[in-house]
Amino acid sequence: MIKKLLYVASFVVFIVGGVATFVFYTTTGQDVLMKRAATTLFSQRVNLIDGMRVTVCGSASPLGNDTGRAQACIAVLTPEHFFLFDVGAGSQVRIAQARLPLARINGVFLTHFHSDHIAALPDVNLASWIQGRSLPLQVFGPAGVGNVVAGFNAAYRLDRDYRTAHHGSGLLAPERGPMEANTIAPDSTVWQDDTLTITAFIVDHVPIEPAVGYRVDYGGRSVVISGDTNVTDGLFLAASNADLLLHDALSRPLLDPMIEAAAASGTPRLSTIMSDVIDYHADATLLPARTRAAGIKQLVLYHMVPIPSNALAKEIFVRDLPDNVIMAEDLQSFYLPRNSTEIIIHHP
Repeated sequence: MIKKLLYVASFVVFIVGGVATFVFYTTTGQDVLMKRAATTLFSQRVNLIDGMRVTVCGSASPLGNDTGRAQACIAVLTPEHFFLFDVGAGSQVRIAQARLPLARINGVFLTHFHSDHIAALPDVNLASWIQGRSLPLQVFGPAGVGNVVAGFNAAYRLDRDYRTAHHGSGLLAPERGPMEANTIAPDSTVWQDDTLTITAFIVDHVPIEPAVGYRVDYGGRSVVISGDTNVTDGLFLAASNADLLLHDALSRPLLDPMIEAAAASGTPRLSTIMSDVIDYHADATLLPARTRAAGIKQLVLYHMVPIPSNALAKEIFVRDLPDNVIMAEDLQSFYLPRNSTEIIIHHP
């Protein structure tokens, strides 16, 4: 009986191995798999709810090395709206992976103009143009946004011309290729329609002035995006009673040993640069108490300084924080159903 079972098992293994070999190592098998994968890829659609979906398209700061994280980018999606808040390097890949509907993007809101918050702007512009947005991409930001947009438009003019010449103006209308800048006034309403309001507020990222954060209100729910900032009274006033706060966060237990090691290893410039970032990012340990006092329901740390790139670093980053504080991960989503208190978290 045992010999018979072994024979049957060996036969099954042989058959399975043969099928696997056929699938992976023959032209016919590879083509079948590729066709199925492509069909699955292009049939996927973003899941909408009656409320807001907030997706982390980039959770990293420039300090550190983690290929699993793009730089700062937060997407806010409702049945009627789609906005991006900052578009750091690599975020265009996360936007595509999240299947976000770039064809109907309403605008990109920039908190400030450090490279890790704007680097993917040309990629987002190109991808949304290719996907068929009906108007030029609207880019909002504090004073200086006009220079940023004009610079990118000039740098990518030839690229746009090439693509229109290749694909035709019927597919890639040249008038929709360049971005349009919109200078916002801090501490004011910067977008408002019948269902959604976006408010900008000043943050503390000196010497970058002005730098802003944003609050989005929709369907009785609210999300606040800090951008880069120290801990400020103004931010927590603007974020009062919000459902979700995504806040810039710095870990001294992670950063201090890096500063000391850089100095000891003969790289004083790097040590100085890392020391300099301390005074314009938020110490993570100060955020939970301020979050509770402001009546904010959920604190999420993003733009983490330095990037916690392994399990040990993650444990160190959160070891002095309450258990309910969330460390953002790329492609993590938070669903805020309309007129509810529920926060549904979807992990990547």
